[in-house]
Amino acid sequence: MNDPDRLRRLMLDFFELPAHTKVDSLVQTQVPGWDSFAMVHLITELQATFGIEFDVAEIDQLTSYERIKRVLARKGADMKAIGG
Repeated sequence: MNDPDRLRRLMLDFFELPAHTKVDSLVQTQVPGWDSFAMVHLITELQATFGIEFDVAEIDQLTSYERIKRVLARKGADMKAIGG
């Protein structure tokens, strides 16, 4: 997938969602499989992909694409794909 938005690509791949999914509206309560176990793995994947670490207060906010995007932006994460 040639997607310049690293977070969008990560979310689609992680939750095995179709490429046409509108990620802006993704929320934890509406994504099958986004349970507490998946959340632990998602946090690990986000930290590895964006080279950041979350504190406990930030982890509590990671419940939707938009909220994750805001937290990553506050931490200065580059969400554009390399070369994208």
